[in-house]
Amino acid sequence: MIILIGIIIYILYKDYLRDKEKAATAQPSATDKLVACATTPDTKRLTQVRIFIVSVYVIIFGWLYFAWYRLYPKSNFHWFDDRGEWNQVDKAGHMYGAYFETVWAYELLRWSGMDNKKAAFTAAFIGLEFESTIELWDGFSTKWGASWSDLMANAVGASLALVQYLLWEEQRIMCKFSYNGNEYKYPTPELRERADDLFGKTFFEKVLKDYNNITLWLSINPSKFFPGTTPDWGCIAIGYGGENMLGGYENKWIDAAGKPHDRSDLKRYRTLKFSLDADLPRLRPNDPTGRAAFKALNIIKMPFPSYKVRL
Repeated sequence: MIILIGIIIYILYKDYLRDKEKAATAQPSATDKLVACATTPDTKRLTQVRIFIVSVYVIIFGWLYFAWYRLYPKSNFHWFDDRGEWNQVDKAGHMYGAYFETVWAYELLRWSGMDNKKAAFTAAFIGLEFESTIELWDGFSTKWGASWSDLMANAVGASLALVQYLLWEEQRIMCKFSYNGNEYKYPTPELRERADDLFGKTFFEKVLKDYNNITLWLSINPSKFFPGTTPDWGCIAIGYGGENMLGGYENKWIDAAGKPHDRSDLKRYRTLKFSLDADLPRLRPNDPTGRAAFKALNIIKMPFPSYKVRL
């Protein structure tokens, strides 16, 4: 989160310098012209968007296959019911993934000059396709299986973005993500070893899988519903997460040495968090470059204090 704040401060500072420069010349910068959406369909831009999306898809899932799936035994395609795992925090993650992939795809398609309705439906398909490819590979892996509940969560996330674009041509209720590796600690060697085995040891692995420190948020901007009632950028955020989860269903496991562990004394919780947030593009409403950068960052919740309830 410190890195995110630093990036935002840097962008605001650069925008401040750019504003001074534009005020002196009264001309938009070359970058502003580049990021501005085309007012009519631009074939060249649309081709660039297609190439970019396909390239990202191939790179991400090619890397995922060679770095992960090819290391595990294969089987015939099959389904696996994991709807009760991890107190559904992983389902919230699937919803979030499909949502932000839809939002990013939509912004690229609008940049190419595609109209709102067509861009919304196309982006929702792209978001659903990106997130659901994982289920295809899971379905052919002996260790896992395709999950219908994951597919449903993907559909909910993509639909949340789609419906808002069709209604308002903008996102008023946003899915966001936060990770705080210092909030839930693993205080004993036993728990740290289990967490490393489940969630990985690197920061990147933990951001993706440490369900005890991941929070998925719905961030609502009241001013988009009731103009003038709150600052343009101010949001109310409701987050969902979990605590004390040392296994998909229960806190019992057998380690690599064959030793059984039973930590059923640690009660597994669902958590609700209530906080404030910032709708970042609203901080730069008249600056195309700053607004475009903040749109890309607007899938991450700003680190305001929060109130937590354990369920």
